[in-house]
Amino acid sequence: MLALLKTLSAAGIITCATACGTTKVVFVDTQADLVRLGPDVRGTVYVSRNGEWIKSKNKVTLPEGWVAGPIPKDD
Repeated sequence: MLALLKTLSAAGIITCATACGTTKVVFVDTQADLVRLGPDVRGTVYVSRNGEWIKSKNKVTLPEGWVAGPIPKDD
């Protein structure tokens, strides 16, 4: 019984150490902040052609290290 208790305690500690607190959420001010892209950023993008924004038909992979952010508004 004591061996079972030790085994379950060890499994609980390992589970908590690997699962608890490993997710970090960062809120980004989408109106002001620039962000640097991490690995494996994939999605559709818009490109400007003749003053018009056109959405890509396919998803693209963006290189790690690229910077993304809002376009400055003309005040």
